[in-house]
Formats: sequence, C-alpha cells, structure tokens
Amino acid sequence: MNLIGLILSIVVLVWGADKFVDNAALIAKKLGLSELTIGLTIVALGTSAPEIFVGISSVLSGTEELALGTVIGSNISNIALIFGVSCIGLSAMPKKTPPIQFFAFFLSAIVLALAMLDLQISSYESISLLLVFSIFTYVTFKYRTGGQESDNNTENPIQSKILFTSLMLLIGLIALILGSRYAVLNAKEIAIMMNVSQLVIGLTIIAIGTSLPELAATISAILKKKNDMVVGNVIGSNVLNITLVVPIIGFFSNVNLTESILSRDMLAMFIATILFIIVASLYSTKVLNVFISRVIGVIFVGGYLVYILLVSNIL
Repeated sequence: MNLIGLILSIVVLVWGADKFVDNAALIAKKLGLSELTIGLTIVALGTSAPEIFVGISSVLSGTEELALGTVIGSNISNIALIFGVSCIGLSAMPKKTPPIQFFAFFLSAIVLALAMLDLQISSYESISLLLVFSIFTYVTFKYRTGGQESDNNTENPIQSKILFTSLMLLIGLIALILGSRYAVLNAKEIAIMMNVSQLVIGLTIIAIGTSLPELAATISAILKKKNDMVVGNVIGSNVLNITLVVPIIGFFSNVNLTESILSRDMLAMFIATILFIIVASLYSTKVLNVFISRVIGVIFVGGYLVYILLVSNIL
C-alpha cells in the first residue's frame, strides 16, 4: 500500500509541476519578468514549501535532526541531481546568470556552515540566516531582469485569462505540496520498515521526496525549453531552504547534531554549491557548449548517486 501510495503521489506531483511551470511562465510574461526571476521567486517558493512544512512538523514532533538532514540533503539533491538532470537534458544554452544572483546563494551556505560548527543552531544564528533571506529578497527584486515585450498590436491572451492562469498556478502549487507530502510520508514508512536511522531518512528518502517538486518542475521546464527557470529555481530553493527552515529549528528547538552531518554532509553541500556557481557562471560563454554541459550533468548525477550510497553505508 505504501508503494502504491508513493507512485500515485509522484503522478500528482508531476502533473502539478507541469501546471505550475506553465502558468508561472505566463504570469512572468504578464509581469514583464524573465524566467530566471520567476524561478528565483514563485517557483522556488512553491517547490520549497515541502521542506518548510517538514521543518515545522519536525520541530513539533521533536525530530529536528531529521529536518536539518532534509535541508542539507535537499540542497545537495537540488544541485547534484536536479541541476545535473537539467544539464543532461539541455538542448540549448540558457542565458548567463548575473553574478549578483549567486551572492545570497553562497552567503547562505557559508552562514549555515559557521552556525553548525558547534553542532547547534542558536537564536542569534537563526537571526543571521533571516538577514541573508532579506539580502536575497532585496537582490532578487533590485536586479530582476525583464522578459520579452509582448506585441501591443495584438490581443494578449495572457491578459484576458489572468484569473484562469492564477487559478491554475494555485492548483498546480497545491498538487505539488500534496503530492510531495504523501510521497514523503509513504517513503518514510518504507524506510522505517527497512530500519534506517532518522538522519539517514532525512538526508536521503525525505530529502529526495521534498526535492521531487524541483525535479518535476525541472523536467517540465526542460521539455518546454525554459532552462533559465531551472537555474533560478535551484538558487532560490536552496536559499529558502536554509534561510527559512533552519531558523525554525533554531528558534523553537534545542537540537544537538551529530558530527557526521558537519564533516560529511555539509562538506558535500558546500562542494556542490561551489561547483554549481562555476558551471552556471560559465553558461553562454565559449567555455561551455551543450555537449560539455551534458557531460558535467552526468558527473553531477553520478556524484550524487555515490553520495547516497555512502550515506546509506552501502559503499
């Protein structure tokens, strides 16, 4: 029954991602925003919702280490698995991401690493992460880039259907949240039956489960040739995971973390973060082409599989 529930949840998730990406792109054009900006904001917030809900429920149930494992594991998954898949499925090079967009992305990883040095998350460290969120919000809207101008001489179907588009965006978001929630619940039950530790569940099963919206949205964006949205989604989702979920843990719990989450998992996230910035910065330059990007994608996905096997003590 858990396996059937997992499959059905993924079906709902993929359908929701398809509707969410489609209608987010329409609203982006209506507002005159680029796909990168809409990925940084609407899509990132929508696909980060499962991690936020996991964080809240984990604090309430006293399983904070699971929530932190989910954040770190999900961020690794967003880069190594999701960005890797987008590189493999690339058919045309996306636009170069403005360097300023990487500032809050890198800063959030540094602040989280410093906060975890004592294997605890304090209220002061939580406040510093919320400040990073403020910086991210400011930079995103200060340096937002515009989309293509629509032809004023023709009737704009987006304007005449804005209410329907907004409704479908909301329905897609609800499907994303519900699909991911029940995918995680069923995957968690399967993991418990297999006698896996709480931290490993957070880093693997639940991290992958809560990253399913990003993966589904990424596949949908690739098929629709909206690669800029993928880059924005990875940046926005990772920043929101760190700056919104971790403060919940810091303010409302007193968790003591295990050393391995710092020496193994934070290190893996930090390396993945740096590699992502390098690759995304080189988009639309002579250094990278579609073939090289696909090779890099294979390396990312392969590295992620190795990491999962190490965490699961299979390697």
